[in-house]
Amino acid sequence: MTLTPEIAPEVLAACQRSAAEASQAFSRALDAAITLTPAETSELSLEQLPDACGGPGLLVVLNVGEVAAVVAIPEATQLLPKWCAAPDATGASKLATLAQELGTLLLPETHAPNDFAAFYVDDLAAALTRGELATRASTVSLKLETSEHAGTAWLLWPVAKPQALATGATETAAPPSQTAAPPSSDILDESPWHGHADSLEAALPQLPSYTRSLLKIRVPIVVTLASSKQPLNRIIELAPGSIIPFEKSCEDTLSLEVNNHEIAIGEVVKVGDKFGLRITSMILPPERFLPLKKRSVECTRG
Repeated sequence: MTLTPEIAPEVLAACQRSAAEASQAFSRALDAAITLTPAETSELSLEQLPDACGGPGLLVVLNVGEVAAVVAIPEATQLLPKWCAAPDATGASKLATLAQELGTLLLPETHAPNDFAAFYVDDLAAALTRGELATRASTVSLKLETSEHAGTAWLLWPVAKPQALATGATETAAPPSQTAAPPSSDILDESPWHGHADSLEAALPQLPSYTRSLLKIRVPIVVTLASSKQPLNRIIELAPGSIIPFEKSCEDTLSLEVNNHEIAIGEVVKVGDKFGLRITSMILPPERFLPLKKRSVECTRG
């Protein structure tokens, strides 16, 4: 299903239902205790955008098929940390996580986003003009408050050309759909995009074809809650209602395995009514050192 103004009541209901969790998502990403309150839904056009959208701010883009909904957070709210304008690797990760969480929380399940991005722009209104916000667009006002500041963000849809929103955005937070190619580099690690998942997507065209093919291979991702070894006779006795005890505490971190290799650990989070894993640390592959053997040299005398 595509985004249309007619789904405004469903979007407002989703925002109201998930307000507490969306508040936590904003708080984690923007380094402040933020409370979100959905205010109302209405229709507007580009000419009717609030004055605060005439300046810089953060855009959270939620792609649903070919169009998108966006959350516009003006700099004028004074809720955006200074690093948002030029995020480092940690900041870019926070913004990407915020986009993913808001996509799950603010839109109804029937219109779940297939892609997410968040980036800072110099002019919110100009970005929405480039993205071709619909003439009869819908919006939900989102009141954001901290102990010191209060402001309003807007959830707007539909945007016909979400890929055009990022023109002029900060490079380190560019979304995957950005069409501009990153600077050429023979080694990916030397690219200024290195370390950002969104930017790695933009760097893919630089890679050799065989490498791009490898990156498309689907591998299983498994989150292990707990594991235990039991004698075979105990397993044979298992039946509906049986309880298997584990020595792991409910508050312990969980391991993330990719293709049977543990790569990270994290903690359980709730995203809407879904289960999720927030990665807290990565596990580096074991280092192997091989002893160097002296090569024997035979000396012959003439």
